[in-house]
Amino acid sequence: MVMKVSGSLRRTRSNARKPDFGTYHHSTPKRSERSRALVAQGFLEAFETLPFSRDQEVEIMDLGCGLGFLSCVCAKFYRRARVTGIDTFQHASLKGSSLEKANENARILGLSERVHFERGDILACDYGDRGFDLFVSNLVFHNLGRRRFGAYDRLLSWMGPNSHALLGDAFREWKGDVKRLSNIFTIEKEIDPKISWAPYKILVLSKA
Repeated sequence: MVMKVSGSLRRTRSNARKPDFGTYHHSTPKRSERSRALVAQGFLEAFETLPFSRDQEVEIMDLGCGLGFLSCVCAKFYRRARVTGIDTFQHASLKGSSLEKANENARILGLSERVHFERGDILACDYGDRGFDLFVSNLVFHNLGRRRFGAYDRLLSWMGPNSHALLGDAFREWKGDVKRLSNIFTIEKEIDPKISWAPYKILVLSKA
């Protein structure tokens, strides 16, 4: 059974500050919020397929975390997880992205003790020695163009034998991406959150 998104990710009490996860490129605030609700439900479904319990101390890395939306979804589901979000905080795909705003969103949601953010570039940094159990990403790899294929290889090199990855993306070259991914990963499940404006899927990956 797929749990519903916690209300605290979408709203807070009327007298409290609300997290601001930003507006996607070529979108509006309301449309971005609706898309995030669908994406969150899709990731919750993906979490249910993984071999981690909700109370396990899972080490999670959010690749291209933006303002921390998916990092917070992970921390809400895995109640003892430690989540590290990395981003350049410079890409135009998310308006107003910044390290400071991401940290503030985690603080507003009461997650700052388990969620932190740092500057990093998936094409330049190496995260293979940090022992992450789970890598997640939302709407990042397609922004890399053809360089995403090299990024897939880098992700594989960071994963341990029992690590998993959840890639949520607009796979505009679906056949080419799936062919490349299936050559280096085991694709355990494909989830379609039914986002109308993009060929968006969430892939559950493990090492082949």
